Amino acid sequence: MIVKFSERLYADLHRDLNEITLEEDQTIKRLERAIYCSLKYMRKLKDFCKLNAPKTVDDEIQFFKSIKPKFKSQLIYYQSLLHIEIRKPIGESKVVRDYFLNELRVLHHFFESNLSFYQYIRTNASYLDQFYFVRGNYDVHLDPDQCIIDFDPDFSTTHDHKLAQVLASELLQDHLEQSILRYSQKDTVVQSDPELREFDWKQTKVALIELIYSWHATEAFGKKNLKSIVKFIERAFNVSLGNFYDTYDWLCGRQTPTAYLDEMKAAFLTRLQKKLR
Repeated sequence: MIVKFSERLYADLHRDLNEITLEEDQTIKRLERAIYCSLKYMRKLKDFCKLNAPKTVDDEIQFFKSIKPKFKSQLIYYQSLLHIEIRKPIGESKVVRDYFLNELRVLHHFFESNLSFYQYIRTNASYLDQFYFVRGNYDVHLDPDQCIIDFDPDFSTTHDHKLAQVLASELLQDHLEQSILRYSQKDTVVQSDPELREFDWKQTKVALIELIYSWHATEAFGKKNLKSIVKFIERAFNVSLGNFYDTYDWLCGRQTPTAYLDEMKAAFLTRLQKKLR
């Protein structure tokens, strides 16, 4: 029961987070809303778990290893992003890039400090699951989370929070690496031609995703796969498009899936008519 419920709940969480990331508000406000959204769904998961506790050890391991960390990792990820964004320096591309590089070094230190657990997770091992992901166990030699004493014993194990941190750190590493690459390329472009400094994407992310799927459908870049095109466009326009697959699903359900393409066509025809007058 809890597996099916959590799958539906996680899909709803991703839908709401995706809608937030597509909003046109400033970054800090969007991140704050994403944090509150993640908290809301964590509470829903906890409330359901309290009423429908895992019946067997296998069910308990599945919940605390495969279900809860996915939800909590989103909360940790957006909290980390907010912390980074608030402290981000204002200045030249090199200054911002160096700031992100330092944050990446901090992240690598986390991985190194938890190397044995990280390797355990990455290799899909299971021989310690009964110690890591079953409630009530505490082995001082397995490096349990120091905060476990303050956690809800009915909704926590010694390592489910650490697993959520690992998942969040992987997301954060990808975000930082993309940001570093964008600022590096932006700095190179600006040095070669200062007039290109302000060529960032100013329209909505949804609009750009409409264009990308249209370019892919018409093979505007040849046989390049969709993910490669997205990466190229993100770097070229200094924008992060997040989970563009979810955005595409949202576009398909929208009353007007091609709103920006229609707007472009109308604007072009208006300009054409002015020239022909």
